[in-house]
Amino acid sequence: MCRKESKSIRERVCAKYHELRANARDLSEKPKSIMLLVATGTLGYILIAIGSYVWSLRFLPLSTTDPAPWGQFGDYVGGVLNPLFALLNVVLVAYIALAVQSFKEKKQKDLEESEERVRTTLDLHREWCSESLFRSRTLAGNLVQQHIDLNLVEIERIVPQDSVTHVWIVIGFFQRLAFLLKHHKIDTMMATELFGELFLWWWIVSFKGQLLPCDWDAASRIIWLHDEWLIEETTSEQRVPWERRAERDLNIARMRQ
Repeated sequence: MCRKESKSIRERVCAKYHELRANARDLSEKPKSIMLLVATGTLGYILIAIGSYVWSLRFLPLSTTDPAPWGQFGDYVGGVLNPLFALLNVVLVAYIALAVQSFKEKKQKDLEESEERVRTTLDLHREWCSESLFRSRTLAGNLVQQHIDLNLVEIERIVPQDSVTHVWIVIGFFQRLAFLLKHHKIDTMMATELFGELFLWWWIVSFKGQLLPCDWDAASRIIWLHDEWLIEETTSEQRVPWERRAERDLNIARMRQ
């Protein structure tokens, strides 16, 4: 339990760290082109201003003993650059304000999306615990264990369609789970905690031996759910007790044949 809790904390910290890095990267990458353009324009303006003055004095070289021309040159440069720096200061302040506002809006959007994923995950769990789905998964679980050595095509040949329908209801639920996970519409860590052990039971007892051999489209989605979600989001230590319970039920079903 301690390992599981520490893993969960590490996952949340890592997820938050990567989220902050992504936000910082977005915020830092956007100003680059604008700041480069402003810096290039400013440098060009300075070069043109100074160059124009130097060009006007090309026949009147500055004296090394008389400070008056140098004073005039300093006044000219200051008069040209001071308004520019004032304008740049206003632009910079405005840009920082817009960047901060954009960052806050993005954070608010991320928060709303995160809350929506949590709501969707809880809705999916309520569906799994609903009376109708509880009945279907109970009947489906009994059916697949009664015919543990047959695949679904073979089961459909000897069992009434109304009974097999309950198996497809369970498969349909896990297909929806795979779709939502693929498109980041539910909270991955919550989904792992709520559905990880349940899915692994169905994978070991039924899907691996009864669905995969049928080579249906549903099989590819179930394989993705196992390989890309469950294996990636859980540790082998976490799966050991889940696998042990599922394999025990699988062995009991085989002994009854």
